[in-house]
Amino acid sequence: MKIMSNVMTALQRLGKALMGAVAVMPVAALLSGFGYLISNMAGEDNFFALILLNSGGAVLDNLGLIFAIAIAFGLAKDSNGAAALSGYLGFATLTTLLDPEKVAVYKGIDAESLEGQAAIDWAAQGWDAVNNKNVLFGILAGVLAAWVYNRFSNTKLPDALAFFSGRRLVPILTALFAIVLAAIMFVLWPLVYSGLFSFGTWIQGLGAIGAGIYGFANRLLIPTGLHHALNSIFWFDVIGINDIGKFLSGAETIEAARTATDAASCPGAWNGTTCEVVGVVGQYQAGFFPIMMFGLPGAALAIVLRAKPGQRKVIGSLMGAGALASFLTGVTEPLEFSFMFVAPLLYVVHALLTGISLAVASAFHWTAGFGFSAGLMDMLLSSSNPLAHQWWMLLLLGLAFFLLYFGIFYFLIGALNLKTPGRGEEETPATAETAQSGDKYDAMASRIITGLGGARNIDTLDHCTTRLRVTTHDPARVDEPALRASGAAGVIRPSKTAVQVVVGPQVQFVYDAVAKRMHEPTAGTSLHAPVRGEVVDLSTVSDEAFASGALGQGFAVVPQAGSLLTITAPADGTITQLMKSSHAFVVRTDDGLDVLTHIGFDTVTLKGEGFTPLKSKGDTVRAGEPVIEVDAAALRERGFDLTTAVVMPEKSQTTAVELTPNGARVLR
Repeated sequence: MKIMSNVMTALQRLGKALMGAVAVMPVAALLSGFGYLISNMAGEDNFFALILLNSGGAVLDNLGLIFAIAIAFGLAKDSNGAAALSGYLGFATLTTLLDPEKVAVYKGIDAESLEGQAAIDWAAQGWDAVNNKNVLFGILAGVLAAWVYNRFSNTKLPDALAFFSGRRLVPILTALFAIVLAAIMFVLWPLVYSGLFSFGTWIQGLGAIGAGIYGFANRLLIPTGLHHALNSIFWFDVIGINDIGKFLSGAETIEAARTATDAASCPGAWNGTTCEVVGVVGQYQAGFFPIMMFGLPGAALAIVLRAKPGQRKVIGSLMGAGALASFLTGVTEPLEFSFMFVAPLLYVVHALLTGISLAVASAFHWTAGFGFSAGLMDMLLSSSNPLAHQWWMLLLLGLAFFLLYFGIFYFLIGALNLKTPGRGEEETPATAETAQSGDKYDAMASRIITGLGGARNIDTLDHCTTRLRVTTHDPARVDEPALRASGAAGVIRPSKTAVQVVVGPQVQFVYDAVAKRMHEPTAGTSLHAPVRGEVVDLSTVSDEAFASGALGQGFAVVPQAGSLLTITAPADGTITQLMKSSHAFVVRTDDGLDVLTHIGFDTVTLKGEGFTPLKSKGDTVRAGEPVIEVDAAALRERGFDLTTAVVMPEKSQTTAVELTPNGARVLR
């Protein structure tokens, strides 16, 4: 089980690192899209069209190199530039040593003079595929460079070689290891290339069925984050499919198809005599447009209409924002996570419909492509691409899927009483409150840190396109309801210690706010007296359990006289516990400190009599904000000591408590 967990964690980290390379694809899409638009209007030789198309080629012609740099940087333990430099050096070493001309020299072959079967056998070894476009080599070089960095970046050499210690040693070792890797690939690459080429040909040979299987698997893997790895196989040049790269290359792909002489040189589907690319290249992208632009918005409408009347306005605003993002940009996770876990049947239906959409688009050869995702912006950009084939039919298909999604979701939610947003007993739409309280990202970051068990419970923090990716020290301290209440679209627990918080396209700003808060000094936490009165040393109270420190370090407050006491929060944070008898509550501060406020001694025996809660478990509170009201006159009349103790029950969190006139300062 531990081995499987480690494998899953490694794959998820790789998937996150891959997104660093994928994130540059919109650049190629924008440049190529506008380039083809100008070319169609002003001619192929138009100066500006050529500038834009060649600039887009700067990305597409160096994808392998980009992947090497991005993966090395993304997998490095502290995302240091030395790792990225080593990724570049490792890739350059690998591709230079295995350049087709050099391999021919190693083997004593004059490749240009080969003819007949000898030429075919040489081409079948795949050395011509070793270039700056080779994503598989980029992944290998990136992983190698990251491993070298993580293993040797802190290595100290003797004084005579001290200049080359630490991070400066990493590029040197990466180059040496890349030589070893090149020697291994010199033997393995012909076998690997043959296997990958055969698998890619088999998948493409399945046509619409293969596209449908891919679409179904793509959505099913979304909860794990492994869909990035699957996408790389179909969208980039890992096994020769390279659907995005070939589509964005447009005219270049068409020209390659015109000159192709066999399946190996065909960038599309080889029918035995000719190479077909129009209506073929783009088949692993086109079917996503009807789903993201129309299907999911239809599902969102069904969820809104099935929400309880009192919740419909709030859910409508949340679903509307998610639907707009999906339609315009193809960012679907805020919508998908709204029903993925609360109604998994709906998510399986969604995955099936996605597969059907890709299969239908592929069967009818309707194609369009994207550089980021399947939203309106990418569709408009790809419409000028010469490989876009009857792309407008995807809009009609989208209307059909809007009706399908709406009808199926509306029926299933009602018939099975599925607890989609707005129908469950626990509704926590916190986004509006968050947005109104100062910096919305800072406020959201505060809630997320609290939900993760505090800053001290966060081991590593990173992010991909839409998610915060976190590993924790103590998974038991993670509070999923609190994370959802922060405004997150969803929470995923891919392994025991790993947590993924689905934020949406604004994830970078939330990540920056979380990282900033994590690096703020947390040596001491100030606590306010929860009630007006005299702050006293905890050892002086009448209850032995508190006075002895058995329940944790802290302080106490002897309340002032009065018939009614208002007990307030001792610090900013989230109420993680509120006892049924309302005589005590726990606030987890923004830096992860658990603070128990206990009103009086032996008051648990009252079973709530005389206590009126003003807040609920999961509520976010500010220091001094009322939490409980106490009928002090009635309780004092019955002989209860209302001295209020404030303690830190998690003893490992506290080293000392210093009393102040208005509370205490907790040293961590």
